[in-house]
Amino acid sequence: MSRPFAFLLAGLCALSAQGQGALAWNGFALLRASSVNESGPLVMEPISAQVQVGLDWTPTPAITAHVHLLGRTDAGDSTRGHAGIPEAYVEANVHPGGDRLRLRGGAFFLPTSRENVDSLWETAYTITPSALNSWFGEELRPIGLDASYFHGRLFGGATLFRGNDTFGALPVDRGWALRDHWIVLGERIHLPQLFPDPNEPFYDTSVSAETDHRLGWSARAGWNGQYLLAQFTHIANRSDAMDHGSLENWNTRFDVVALEYTRDDWTVAAESGWGPTVIIAEGEAFVSGLDATYLLVSRRWDRGRATIRADWFRAGDVRDRALTAAFLLTPPGRLRPGIEVTTAAGHHRALIELRYSFGG
Repeated sequence: MSRPFAFLLAGLCALSAQGQGALAWNGFALLRASSVNESGPLVMEPISAQVQVGLDWTPTPAITAHVHLLGRTDAGDSTRGHAGIPEAYVEANVHPGGDRLRLRGGAFFLPTSRENVDSLWETAYTITPSALNSWFGEELRPIGLDASYFHGRLFGGATLFRGNDTFGALPVDRGWALRDHWIVLGERIHLPQLFPDPNEPFYDTSVSAETDHRLGWSARAGWNGQYLLAQFTHIANRSDAMDHGSLENWNTRFDVVALEYTRDDWTVAAESGWGPTVIIAEGEAFVSGLDATYLLVSRRWDRGRATIRADWFRAGDVRDRALTAAFLLTPPGRLRPGIEVTTAAGHHRALIELRYSFGG
């Protein structure tokens, strides 16, 4: 799946070298230390590093091609997860009658999050995102076409996508997590076996594998006022819920309501998502209810930002909650130190991060 996007990246560099359009880039490198956790939703390597780069080629004011590159030392329990491409798309913007129509084709993050609002889908408030957006980063990456329309303060959009047939497996089979692991195209995240059996197959989850040849879809609508934003999103992957070798399809329908209030230096943001996911085993359908909610309050200063976030999440009959406190220091220059403390499901984690930003 990554090969076409690698060709796109090479083409962008070649066209920029020939002077056809402007090539802009930005990104960051980080070094992170984590308290050791052996299991649970807060698992992370004691020492890890990441590099993420975004390349944007703009041949005309209305058209942009974007490629997002990622490399990391902590790939978790996955295959082909150390380096790759989380996003690659071409975008066109037109302005009919003073409104704005945005068309996007490729692989992209679905525009639902109210915390992952920085460049390269990074959270602006903490080091790691909520359980809801951690799941979306790991298991949802539409590969297809997206259209957004903006009329004054009203906006709406629709997405038609392939892949994402296993969307729903992680919260049920592994459990919720709070980590910034953006799955890359071609990566497979391994699902745990509750009762390991050498005669039973291991299962994976993947956003780029297409196994049932059924298109998924999403639709959203919202209002963006001076201080308040509200949005509703529906996601349906339309999976066949069957086994396909090492991939176990889950048919998931999920709704998300998002609210954000920002005034002066204060931000209050919340998202709540819910819906069923279904799998068919031995001819019988098994349904699990999923829901995840977070509420964060954040205060910004000239040289820093402090945030407190509460999470509630459920898969089937298993309910848990988490509380996160983070402080990000923003001194002059490109270095950003940060500290985050989280408690979830009886586990505790402290993170210290040093991030260096580069590019324009």
